[in-house]
Order: sequence, then structure tokens, then C-alpha cells
Amino acid sequence: MSSNRKPDKIKVVHLSNHDMGLRVHARNQLLYLKQRGYDVSMICNPGDYLKKDMVTSDGIFVKAIPFPSSLALKQDLITFYQLWRYFSRNGFHIVHTHMIKPGLLGRLAARLAGVPVVVHTIHGFHFHDEMSPVKIKFYSSIERFGTLFSDMMLSQNREDMKTAIGMKICKPDMLKFLGNGIDINRFHPSRIHPQIIDAKRKELGIDPGKKVVGMLARVVREKGYYEYLQALKILRERGLPVLFLAVGFRHYKKGAIDPMAMAQEMGLNGHFQYLGTRDDIPDFIAALDLVVLASWAEGIPRNLMEAAAMGKPVVATDVRGTRETVIHGKTGLLVPVKDSLSLADAIEEMLYSPEKAQGMGLAARKHAEEMFDEREYFKRTDKYYRWLLQNKMQTKL
Repeated sequence: MSSNRKPDKIKVVHLSNHDMGLRVHARNQLLYLKQRGYDVSMICNPGDYLKKDMVTSDGIFVKAIPFPSSLALKQDLITFYQLWRYFSRNGFHIVHTHMIKPGLLGRLAARLAGVPVVVHTIHGFHFHDEMSPVKIKFYSSIERFGTLFSDMMLSQNREDMKTAIGMKICKPDMLKFLGNGIDINRFHPSRIHPQIIDAKRKELGIDPGKKVVGMLARVVREKGYYEYLQALKILRERGLPVLFLAVGFRHYKKGAIDPMAMAQEMGLNGHFQYLGTRDDIPDFIAALDLVVLASWAEGIPRNLMEAAAMGKPVVATDVRGTRETVIHGKTGLLVPVKDSLSLADAIEEMLYSPEKAQGMGLAARKHAEEMFDEREYFKRTDKYYRWLLQNKMQTKL
């Protein structure tokens, strides 16, 4: 498909399997593209927030199409057909996919439907070093197959780019750095005000003087909840008065983990609280002494960018993606993955070295201002779209 005529509006649709992304990850980016003149919409897996087709309060149309998280051949075929029919009927110029299942089915359906430009964002590969070689081979094969139907691959971190090239997932010339970011004005140290902190701690029932640690992550084993709770157990055995909190979307399905049950089994009742999903994340982070992420693999973790923008030090695992977010010894501490003892030691060091923690917090905010402003990756997305349209469709923009 090629045309020298500029379309009235470039139609772009994003695909994701997490409906929470409508409220968190995708919202500002879609609004930016809308302001830049694109006709933007989204396809998303139904969940707690998205029950059926809807128009958001920002005027973004969202189509509800299921993406089963595990292999479900019958439903996957139905989803693929729904995508192909939807793309064929709506004349999209760009299909932009995210995550592994929407990325595979969405790219294949888009290409077969004749969509001119197909883009995929790598949010960290589904495979990681803690997986068996068989699983790594399986998931890397899926990624490699998906790139056959892509015009461009956008990576949130530079290590994934090296992995993609080294494992021959895609050709170097189709791979571009995207980065990631947050609203650094919403997440700002000015929110760390005694009144805000006192009010939030009172709301959460936190005793005065108690050290408070928080982890913001989806409730899945790969985010390191077991190691997080084991670190708490170690600190409690050392007699330290510390409270651990957790916030994140929980998958209610077979095999899902229950952090409160895990805490109870470890004898941590009263020392750990799982608070579900929340809309007050800036104030929640303000109430914490330290932010922790114990995950086994990441793309570019938003929670650590948010903590940095708030001027909070962090302790996190030394994994791909996180290494590009945390400068070890300057904005936080990195520890080996699946090492609860090292995690506990680093948390104790940060909690009981206030001058060191404060210095790291100041450095983290400066780093956030330089590297984590979401407007920069919005601009890159717009630039890549226009380059692809001009080269693929010969469209004058």
C-alpha cells in the first residue's frame, strides 16, 4: 500500500494484555499521540477495569478482546480471528503491540489484514536467566517468529537490544531504542511533606517511628515476593521494627500467589500488608522510607523510576532493565537475584544510614530528571511512526 496523499488522520491502535495499562502505562502516551494529530485507540484484554468496549474519560476508544495468559489454542484462534477482522474493517495505518501474546497474535493478524506499519515494543523479554534452557528457547522462538511480521522493534532498555541481536531475534537495522519514562511532575519530591506523610501513614495504620518499606509490583512469583518476605523475616529475626508493604495488581487465576498467605506461613502477621491496587501512588511512595524491587527480570521498571522521581532511594535486584534504572551506590543498591540475605542486608543498610539514603535520594531525583521524563519516549515514538509512514507508505507528513 502506498499513497502520496496525506491521510486526514493517521489511525493508530495499541494492543496490550493488561487493562490496568489504560490507567497507568498507556494513558499519557495515547493522549500525547492524540494531541499530535493521530487517531488513537486501543485493544485490551478485559479485566477489573475493562469489562467491554468503552470510551475512556479522555475520549480514547478501547476494544475488549481476550488474550489468555497461557496457551489456550481454541481461544487464541478466536482472538486471532477477531483481531484480523477488526484490523481489516477499520483501516489502521499503524498497529503497535505490547507484551508477548498480543505481540504475537496482533502482529500476525495485522500483517495478514494488510496494515501498512506494524510496530512492537519490547517490555523486557518474557524469558530470563532464571528459566530453564528449554523455556528460554521456547519463548525466544516466539519472539523471533513475531519479528517476521514487524516493521520495527522498539526496546525499552539497551541490554535487551544486545540480547535481541545476539540471539538473532531480529535484525539490527529494525531495532530502535525507545526507553521508558513517567510523569516526573506528578512524581516529585515536593509531595514528601510531613502532613502528606503523616496523613498517609495514619490512613495505613502505621505506628509512629516504625521503618516502612514498600514494593510496587504485580503479584506474581517472578517479581520476587517470596524473596521480599524472606528478607522481612530475616530483619524481624534481627529484632528490627520494620513494616513491609506491597501494592500491585493480583492475578486471580490458577497458580496465582497470595502474598498474605505467604506472610502468614512465614509468621509475619502484623509485619506485612498487601494493599492491592491503588490510585494514590505518589502519596504512598512519600510515606515510605525505602522502595524495594526483588524481581527476577525487568524491562524498565516504572516503580523504580517513580521512586527516583520522588527522591527515594531503592534496593533492587541486579537484573537486565533494573541496571539501567538504578546506579548502584549512587541512587540505590543492587543485590543478586533470589538472594534474600543480601536483600535484607541492603535494606537494613539503607534504613539505618539516613545520611546515605538522603544523598542517594537526591541523586535519584536528578537522574530521573535527566533520564525518566516520559515526554522523551513519547517524542521518539512519534518520530519512529513518521519515519515508518514516510518510508513504507511514501506518505507526506
